[in-house]
Amino acid sequence: MEKNILFREGDYSIQKQQGIPEEAFEFLDSIAWGNEGALYEHKNTKEHIRLLYNPMLISINEGDKIQGTAAFCNTNVTVNGSTFNCYYIRYFASSKEIRGKGVMKHFSKKVMELIRGDEKEKTIYFACIESANKSSYRVVESAGYTPIGRIKTLGFSRYFPKASKNLIQVTTDSDKQQIMDLLKEQYQHHCLVQFNAIFLQDNYYMIKENDEIVAACQYHQAHWVINAMKGFMGKIIMNVVPHIPIINQLFNPTRFEFLAFEGIYFKPGYEHKLYELFEGLLTKEKLKSGMFWLGETCPIREKILQKGQLGLIHSFIKDSDVIIMGSYKNMSDAEIKQVENSPLYGSAFDFV
Repeated sequence: MEKNILFREGDYSIQKQQGIPEEAFEFLDSIAWGNEGALYEHKNTKEHIRLLYNPMLISINEGDKIQGTAAFCNTNVTVNGSTFNCYYIRYFASSKEIRGKGVMKHFSKKVMELIRGDEKEKTIYFACIESANKSSYRVVESAGYTPIGRIKTLGFSRYFPKASKNLIQVTTDSDKQQIMDLLKEQYQHHCLVQFNAIFLQDNYYMIKENDEIVAACQYHQAHWVINAMKGFMGKIIMNVVPHIPIINQLFNPTRFEFLAFEGIYFKPGYEHKLYELFEGLLTKEKLKSGMFWLGETCPIREKILQKGQLGLIHSFIKDSDVIIMGSYKNMSDAEIKQVENSPLYGSAFDFV
């Protein structure tokens, strides 16, 4: 992959590459994500990077060594039905060597200037920052980003999930088109909507009733290692839960495997069918826990919370909010207000 050096200062340089090079795989695989109170490692990093949609890597290098990264994925998003160009940031990370030294904060502003410089279209830039990760928040804020809203983390678990004979894998073009029509209608008043991770690896499933789709979702397989959790309860969960039979099958910090759900659809009043779908997918993959991410003001989230019965894992992770930070180019104040006042769409693929 061809490298372009965008900027130099002392021993450091900002470099740009289309796609993600192999040395970045190794760098990102070594990163412990999280914040001051919770740290975890993604063990599916290489698989997920290869599935990123149209990524461009911006790296901060010290000599030939990568010390910081940000992958800018270029796509279109919809905001209340209007389409905008968008760059969303994945894998915003720094090495242990430069962490706390102000290097990322110093260069992040320059990175944003370089990325925004030649853009002619109306463009939204956004990044996902864990609410407790104050250091990353300050770095992104210093680069000109402001809060758009919050994404809430929801968990779903069953000690003994039930298999379902009603699961239908979505593989035909006609079924995919029908699903896309339903999703576009359901999320038409949301913002930052993009369905790039829908139908990945043919892992989109649905349930029909009287030949009508009543529940549907995509799932991604995820594997984390949890090194720490915040607060007193976090310590109990880390130190006690792994030793409790059955419960430790829902959550094992040393090997937390779960399904990440997105592109969630259910016909109003059919929340129970969505739960049947979740349980059926957990059974299919021989797992007991799932997670999904929905905007704080998302009506879908509100209906799922009203239904309740999400399971024990939800109580472990329900306070793990994500703040969406945004920046804009060539957009009017009215268009920016539309972004800030609409419910957020969250793609699970962006969090695992």
